[in-house]
Amino acid sequence: MHLAIPTAHHNHFSFNAWLHNLTAKDVTPTSLRTPQPCAIQEIARNKILEVKQAFGVTIECLEGSVWVTLDGDSRDVVLEAGQSFVVDRDQRTLLQALDAARIRLIEPKLA
Repeated sequence: MHLAIPTAHHNHFSFNAWLHNLTAKDVTPTSLRTPQPCAIQEIARNKILEVKQAFGVTIECLEGSVWVTLDGDSRDVVLEAGQSFVVDRDQRTLLQALDAARIRLIEPKLA
C-alpha cells in the first residue's frame, strides 16, 4: 500500500505529524505479531528526503539504495534493498537516494 504523505513535495517528512493524521485504513501491520503504523515513500535518484523527529524510526529500503545521514554523526549508513536501520539519535535525518528508491518508515515501538 502506498500512502500519500503531504509533506513529500517539500522534501521533508515529519513522522509524528503523519502519525497524528493517520486513519485506520492507513495503518499497515509490518507483521502479525507487531502491528505498527508505517509509511512507504518513493525517492527519485539523487533526491533528498528529510525525516524530522525520527528517533526510534526504522528505515527499511525496499528497492534501490539510500544513504542515511544524521546531523552530528560521522557514520555513513548505506541501505540496499532488504536492509534496515533504526535511527538511534535525536537528530535531523536525511535520506538520499543513490538509485531510485522505495523506503518504508516504521513507527518506533512504545516501551
